[in-house]
Amino acid sequence: MMFKLLSVVCLLGIYSSFGYTQPPKPCCAPEQWEGLLHITRGDLVSGQPELADFTYIMSYDYGMKRLALKVLGSPNVRVVQDFDKMMQYVISGTTCNATKMVGELMNCISMDATHLQTFHFGGMQGLMVDAWQMMSPDLGGNVVIDVTHDGCVPVATVVTNTKPGMMSILEYQNITMGIKDPSVFNVPSPPCPPSDKQVDGVAKQLFGIPGV
Repeated sequence: MMFKLLSVVCLLGIYSSFGYTQPPKPCCAPEQWEGLLHITRGDLVSGQPELADFTYIMSYDYGMKRLALKVLGSPNVRVVQDFDKMMQYVISGTTCNATKMVGELMNCISMDATHLQTFHFGGMQGLMVDAWQMMSPDLGGNVVIDVTHDGCVPVATVVTNTKPGMMSILEYQNITMGIKDPSVFNVPSPPCPPSDKQVDGVAKQLFGIPGV
């Protein structure tokens, strides 16, 4: 299983190792940032392989405990997760649905994560990145997370789920610090009609989305 994870990470960037005598300590990402999130997700459905691609505009605010997603190419479709109220709102045009969430908004690499390697993403003049590996049912199973060596900004995540035959690759692009427009976290008023359904919080998969 570890070989599979490392193979996928190698495909994400050409890297070179560095002779650090002391591995870095687990880090915490910036508390406010925005960028593009692209997800490639493979799954087995009734024994048949299926592949799905999603691209979102993502806004993350750890201080407010909120995360917002807007489907790229579909500006009227967006998701807001409020981790204070533990509610997820899916807004599509004039319709809105609210569901209860479980989990928590995560911001840091777990202290028991294993540092795999520090490398240059894209070649010797590329971005210096740290790769971390962990196993966690809350994060979906086996997880490899790539973050920048300076600043702990997310670069990529590979999740091999405990469900057999399921894998997600998440790539983060054009990340900027801060939130340009805080209204991305707004939800309709009066509140969306509640649902009896319950979902896992998307940010429960550290810097990841389990396919909204």
